[in-house]
Amino acid sequence: MVNEKVWGDKPDVFRQPYRWLRYHAHVNPALFVSVALGAAAPVLLTLVLPLRKSLLYSDHEPIPWVYPLPQRPRDKNLKGYDD
Repeated sequence: MVNEKVWGDKPDVFRQPYRWLRYHAHVNPALFVSVALGAAAPVLLTLVLPLRKSLLYSDHEPIPWVYPLPQRPRDKNLKGYDD
């Protein structure tokens, strides 16, 4: 049985970068996609977040840390848990 390579010899990254990317996209697709997403993440963070805040919607109001107290004088005639 002859050992035939499907994609031929491994291309050199500096001489043939497009062919090198195509080779790795076909030979190691999971690795290629994970590296592509990892390289795109910082670019997307720097571009998408400011555009989202300016064009789509702004940040939400912060969640309160304490229960709001009523803005009235306290009733002195309370008994037990009537507050």
